[in-house]
Amino acid sequence: MPTCFIHPTTLSIIGTSKGLRTALEGCRKAAKENDPVLFQGEIGTGKLLLATYLHDEGAQHDKTLYVVDCAQPHGIIQKLLSEDFNINYFEFLSGGSFYFREVASLSLEDQKRLYHFCLRIEPLKIRIFLSSSQNIHFLMLDKAFDQNLYRYVGQWEISIPPLRQRKEDIPLLIEHLIENLNLRLRKSVQGLTPQAEQILTSYRWPGNIEELEQVLTRAILLGNEPYISQRHLRGYLLSSDYENTINDVMPLDRMEEILLKSALERYGYTLEGKKRAARALNISLATLYNKVKRYNLNE
Repeated sequence: MPTCFIHPTTLSIIGTSKGLRTALEGCRKAAKENDPVLFQGEIGTGKLLLATYLHDEGAQHDKTLYVVDCAQPHGIIQKLLSEDFNINYFEFLSGGSFYFREVASLSLEDQKRLYHFCLRIEPLKIRIFLSSSQNIHFLMLDKAFDQNLYRYVGQWEISIPPLRQRKEDIPLLIEHLIENLNLRLRKSVQGLTPQAEQILTSYRWPGNIEELEQVLTRAILLGNEPYISQRHLRGYLLSSDYENTINDVMPLDRMEEILLKSALERYGYTLEGKKRAARALNISLATLYNKVKRYNLNE
């Protein structure tokens, strides 16, 4: 059963913004209990990182965190939700944690099965974490999320703000990421030019921290200078639209078009790419298709 195991480790949670501090305080309070926890936040905001932090702070700190991706239609999640699955398989995880990623991507029927699976493994004393990049409260209003599953996990709900709402953390994240990337890529980049820093702090980051790391990785690999400059960002962040509007006020529909284009270029124009773009933008897939048609953004 291929999946992801995360063992206790030293984490690097970077930032001093109010939203991040609130999320960390929620983790510290939840760590004193053993109830299920729901993590909400856009793609790339660090939900798994916060869940790992909570796991390490709680009674499960010396056990394993077992991660299952619900967004993989033919992944392990379907085996777990089958009626004949033997839960004793997870006896080794007793006292540990189970992290179900992107639970809102499951059908309503599978959400109900997940609720019953969580009840079945309770005797094994495994703590349950669920995460979603879609707003569960909106889904509940649309009757697109199972009420029993929400009630089961809704006692502890931790929201992680998107990067565009914690701009003061971006310079700290950049410094931390460059330091790590230098080690990984065997480079010696010292930082950013003022122009490059302005671009990165002004961008809306639809892919959040994951996108920031991707941009810095590309810039470090393409460049051969001690500082990342504006030209190293050209071709990814610096489309002509973005260069011309970075310091200007623009109509909201024009900003929406730019963000949609950025998200689609980030995740791709395939069906799966559009699903991920919709989750990153916190809109439904149907809404994304309507806007793609409106702005004629099909590849």
